[in-house]
Parts: sequence; C-alpha cells; structure tokens
Amino acid sequence: MLNVNFEFHIKRVTMNHIIKTPILLTTFMFCHYFMREFWGDSWSEILLGLDQQSYVLHTLAKYLFIYGPLVLVATFLFKEHPWYDVLGLNLRGAHYYFLAAVACCIPMTLGYAFLSIELDLSLSAIITGSVYAGVFEEIIFRAALFGVLFRYCGWGFIPAALISSVIFGLGHIYQGHDAISAVMALAVTAIAGTWFAWLYCECGYRIWFPMFMHIFMNAAYGIFGMSGGAVGDLEGNLFKATSIILSLVYVQMLVRKGKPREITLASLWRNKPKTCPNPNLQAIKQNSHLENHYV
Repeated sequence: MLNVNFEFHIKRVTMNHIIKTPILLTTFMFCHYFMREFWGDSWSEILLGLDQQSYVLHTLAKYLFIYGPLVLVATFLFKEHPWYDVLGLNLRGAHYYFLAAVACCIPMTLGYAFLSIELDLSLSAIITGSVYAGVFEEIIFRAALFGVLFRYCGWGFIPAALISSVIFGLGHIYQGHDAISAVMALAVTAIAGTWFAWLYCECGYRIWFPMFMHIFMNAAYGIFGMSGGAVGDLEGNLFKATSIILSLVYVQMLVRKGKPREITLASLWRNKPKTCPNPNLQAIKQNSHLENHYV
C-alpha cells in the first residue's frame, strides 16, 4: 500500500511539473521581453532625481519591477519547497563561497591591473554594473529559471542550461559592434552562463559561489577598463581563464572531500525532479544534508 501511494504521489508530482513548466517559461518570457514596456518614463525621472543620476536606485527598482513577478511565480509554483531553496539563497556556507571566489579571482585581478592603463573606482558603476548584475542575473537566470527547470521540472542539465544561457547571452549582444562580434558576444556569454549554472549545481544548489564570481569578475573588468566587451581581448582572456580554472579546481576539491557530483551523464538530458512527499521529512533530510555538506 505504501509503495502504491508513493508511486501515485510521484505520478501526480510529475503531472504537476508538466503543467508548471510552461507557466514558468511563459512568465519568464513575459517578464524578460514585455515587462520593461510597462516601465514608465516618469518613474525613471523620479528615481534618477533621487539618486542624483547615479542609476543606483533606478537600476535596482527596474530589476525588481521587471523580474519580480518571475520570482513570485517560481516560489509560488513550488511552494512545497522553502522559498530560499527555490532561489538558491540558503545562507549555509555563504562566507566560504565568498572567500573561495576571492581566491579564484585574485590572479585575474592582478593580471588586469598589470594590463590596465586606466582606473575607474566609481562606486555607482561598481554597484550597478557588478553587484546588481551578479546578484540579479544569477538569481533570475541560474536559480529561478535554470535551477527550477533542472531541479523541479525534470529537465536535463543541457536543455535547462541551454535555454537559460542563450537568453542570457542574447542580453549581451549589444556589446558587439558588428554582426560577427555580436554573435561572438552571444556565444561567449552563453558559455559563461552554462559555467555559472554548473557551479550553481555543484555548490549544493546555492547561488553564492557563481554570484560572487560574477560580481568580482565584472568589477575587475570595469575597474581596470578592460576592452573587448563580453568577448574580451587575448591577454585579458588569458587572465580570465585563470579564474575559471581555479573555480573548477575548487569544485574538484569539494568532490574529493566527499561532496557528491550533481551533474552526471544520467542528468545531462533528463533529471529526476526533486519531490517533497512529506514536508517534515524533507526538512529533516535537507538539514542533515546541509550539516554534512562540504563548503
């Protein structure tokens, strides 16, 4: 009887996820492509007046206005899971991931400093171009979109990463100055989005490590005035590669300490949805997992 009830529950959850997936994707597409049309010019004038044209308040309010509905819908659709788990915001180990990201980005930052002929220490530029970009893009694209599709909707890593990373990349084609450079910007940022998605998974479905990596890499790029947009130049990319390689080494260190691999051959094209048949039991299992999780 227990097996029958459990199988029935799994079938019901699978059917619910089939229904929830198009709702999530439709909400994302609406937010990403249409919500900005509802942003009033008068709001921009008011916010830019309040933040003295620094765009600190303006950019924050616009991110929240455009993508707020997606976050609400994602957490509501999967309300059987804690909202902070759905959004990858479990605080467990956040400070370790911060230190790991700092260590991974030090060689790149020193390299950029060596190559740089200018320095931009504008606090507002760092906040709007690095902090906001890292925080919101990782929560939106990696947790609320990719993470929900992969963890809860049964999508494999490749299709879930592909749809989120390509859309992420399309948002950066403006950095190209012609058709070829625009395509290259799309390809590079799509690959970067896939890398961030992989880091998100391998760090216990917590957004902190890819988010801090994103923030620090953007900040170093902007502060030292590196050229080439999203594609970058050869010398700068060599130093950027050191951060990527070190992040791979860090994940491998976690695995050697006992952390299980999240992305395997079995989960590339289809993943078993995470279910919560008993919320109390799930909470116990989750806490146990976090206590034994290596960070």
